[in-house]
Amino acid sequence: MGDAEEYNKDLAKRQAQINEWSYNNKMDTLFVFQLIFISLLFVGILLSLKGQGIVSGAFVWYSMGIVLILNILIIVNRSMYTNTKRDSKYWNRRHFSGDNKLSSPLSLGDPSRQSYIDSVKSTYSPTKSTTCCSC
Repeated sequence: MGDAEEYNKDLAKRQAQINEWSYNNKMDTLFVFQLIFISLLFVGILLSLKGQGIVSGAFVWYSMGIVLILNILIIVNRSMYTNTKRDSKYWNRRHFSGDNKLSSPLSLGDPSRQSYIDSVKSTYSPTKSTTCCSC
């Protein structure tokens, strides 16, 4: 009976992961659609102002170009991030390529690397004395 319970527990856990991924992917798609809708409203307002003679045609075309370029950059960036960097199980985790070892600005052969690692450890390690002596 233990194997079946473990299987059901894993199955429910994986279904929760799938549901979370699906929900967040839908929210990401909704964001892109909102971005397109707001951009179209902006362009419509600009075209209306151009029709009334308030703004010039060049201003409208340049503004439309900027909005189009920004939309394309945002959509491509989000798509590439989801396809290449986002973890396949957890939406809110990023997948890092490489060995995921301690990152430092120094190369492995640099002699000052160990002193850098020691300074990082001493900076972020909990201290034994928490009292303030300069008060």
